[in-house]
Amino acid sequence: MEEAQRASLEAQLSTAEQSQGFLLVLLASVLLSFWTVNIQRQRLCLTLAGEEERAAALPGVFPARRTAGAMVIGALGFFLCLALKTWEEAQTGTEAARRSASVNLWASLFVLLAALLRFLDLGRQGAEQEEGAGAEGLSA
Repeated sequence: MEEAQRASLEAQLSTAEQSQGFLLVLLASVLLSFWTVNIQRQRLCLTLAGEEERAAALPGVFPARRTAGAMVIGALGFFLCLALKTWEEAQTGTEAARRSASVNLWASLFVLLAALLRFLDLGRQGAEQEEGAGAEGLSA
């Protein structure tokens, strides 16, 4: 195997390993979000059963939700950078490769923007919570 080909394959391997790592971050974020919804569910069940004190003793979920949101944003930022790199490389390729890279770049950008909007909204919800304005919402 020639040296240039080996270097290219090693770079691809590194990208694949980084992608796996960020996919694990996304998975951990989903599990953290699942945990927060479970806490919210428990709080609702206890409240419906008339056990408001036990419901109030459950941990707050906003810190965990903020952590999960930050994890998602970090991982999606990586995937946006990867899409941008692929788009740049595709500019010398076929029309189909350029079109596909463009679609993937836009999709990555929109997904990251959606995550940022949700994270900012969560920050506003948390600020309202700290001011005592209402119960915790159920949006995940």
